[in-house]
Parts: sequence; structure tokens; C-alpha cells
Amino acid sequence: MNYQNRAQPDVLEQIYVHDVYNRLDSTTLTQDATAWPNVRKFLSRAASQNKNALVADVGCGTGKYIKLKSDLFTIGCDRSNKLCEIAREKYSHIPIVIADNLYLPYRDNLFDAVLSIGVIHHLTTHQRRLKAIQECLRILKFNGGQLLIYTWAMEQKQRQFSSQDVLVPCINHQSRSVDITRDKSSWSSSCHIQENILSRIEQVDSQTTTTTKTLSMLESIQNIFQRIIKPTSSTPSTLKLSHQDQLKFRLRPFPMSSCDDEQINLNPCNNRFYHVFKQGELEMLIEEASKAISGAKIIKSYYDHGNWCAIVQRDVDVGLL
Repeated sequence: MNYQNRAQPDVLEQIYVHDVYNRLDSTTLTQDATAWPNVRKFLSRAASQNKNALVADVGCGTGKYIKLKSDLFTIGCDRSNKLCEIAREKYSHIPIVIADNLYLPYRDNLFDAVLSIGVIHHLTTHQRRLKAIQECLRILKFNGGQLLIYTWAMEQKQRQFSSQDVLVPCINHQSRSVDITRDKSSWSSSCHIQENILSRIEQVDSQTTTTTKTLSMLESIQNIFQRIIKPTSSTPSTLKLSHQDQLKFRLRPFPMSSCDDEQINLNPCNNRFYHVFKQGELEMLIEEASKAISGAKIIKSYYDHGNWCAIVQRDVDVGLL
């Protein structure tokens, strides 16, 4: 694979997101089965406002949210065929399709609610993240349809990121019995080199480059991304959970993530790409996406245990009346 091909955003996502999920074992993929309380509340509101509301779970993974509310009709989709297979086995009566967030196979103005939980941070460029949000907004109904987005935050309590674009090792149950020693320096790279390559990736997203330089896969990993390096205590405050939620939801290391007290699989092939969002970045991205989708506006944004989150509502655009 030459350098030009590897710099293509869709190729990077195939290698560092889709192939990783398709390669992991089912035990690892299903270990995080606890629903975020605020996602549960969002779905409860949707059910109370519209009986038998139609919900799209974009990037449904193994189906954690598709059956939270029995009075909602939910359709799941994911780019990973492995995740879709697991979800179908668990919920054989629920429609789950393989689909790309950038080209959702649904008509306009269809769903009462849309979920995008931990999805757009896996997209490698600004334009692709923008397109993903526009697609989620496009399929929302007018007159109150709502989209809930969760993305990883750069401001986290458990860890500090050295860059917004990082590769995160997966926790794998098969490696937990092995004593793994981390060589953090082996994951370090020149920020100057990293910024140049990431800039080149962004350029490829809008135009074709002519460079033919070749790099090995390991060199690409070391040069394109920086790994998480150390914990930090400088984080925004999270909305407090009710006592009932606390009983259901145990705050834990992020699913298949890398905390300092976790053993991880250091195989470079099991690292996933994340673009971690800075405070205010998600809102700006949504506002930019809303320019192409009539009637979309942010009604709430908040920080939730290492995630920046937003609820976007689509109302009738008075300009169309």
C-alpha cells in the first residue's frame, strides 16, 4: 500500500476502526453492556412524547440501546459487519443493517429520534464528521425530531491527550492474564511530523495528492498519531446522577479504552482512531452542519463522564412555509 492510498481518510478508518472491530472477539466487544443514564432518559422522553416513535441508532454497535424502551420502534445500523452480527443474534426481531454513517440508507424526514453515541469521533477529517452529522439531521422528522450525539472529550479525568487525533489500544479479555509492560516512549512521535501528515490527510479529503512516498504500517502508526500519555485532573464537571441511576450505572474505565490500571493489548493492529473533541468544538460542528439542514438547532449541550454531548432538534423552517 503506497503512502497516497494510506492517507485516504476512508482507508485509514478501514484500518484503524472497522478492521479492528471486525477482528476483536465477541467477549471483548460485548463487555460494555451498561447504558449511559442520560441516553436512557433521552429515549424515555422520546417515548413519552410519541407512542411507538421511530428511532434510528446510527452506529448501534452490539445493540446496547436498541431495546432499552419496548414502546419505541428502533432500527439499528453500523459500519461493522461483526458488530451487526452480534446485535442480530441478541435481537433477532429488530432490523439491523450494515450502513455507512456518511450515506445512511433512509429517506429524509423519517425518524422521531436519532442516536449517535460514540460514532463521529472515529471519523478522521472535519469534513467527514460534518457529513455524518448532516446525515443524522437529514433523516430527522420536522416538528420536534431530536438527535443525541456523544463524542469523546479531550478534557478527561482519567487521561490527558497529547493530540486531538490519537490511536487508543483496546482492552482485550484474552490479554488480561498476561503481564504487559508498556513502553510509552515507543508510541511517541514528532508533533511536527504528526501535524504535517494529519494536514495532508485533510487535504486528501478534498483533493487528490500526487505523492508516491511509501511507509511501513508501523511507521504510519508512529508518525500519524500520538498515544495517551498521562492522567489529568483538569476536567469539566459532569451532570450528577440520581441515586437510582447510580445503582444501575457504575462509573468505569471507558469501554475498550486504556486507563493506567488496565492491561491492554499492545498489538498495533488493535488500536482504534479517535478524534477527541475540545470544549465547544461539537457545538461549532453542529452549527456548521445545520446550515445545510433546515430547521436544526442545538437545544442542550453538556459534559458527561469524558464525553461532550449535544441534543439537536429539527423544527419547521419558517422560510419554507
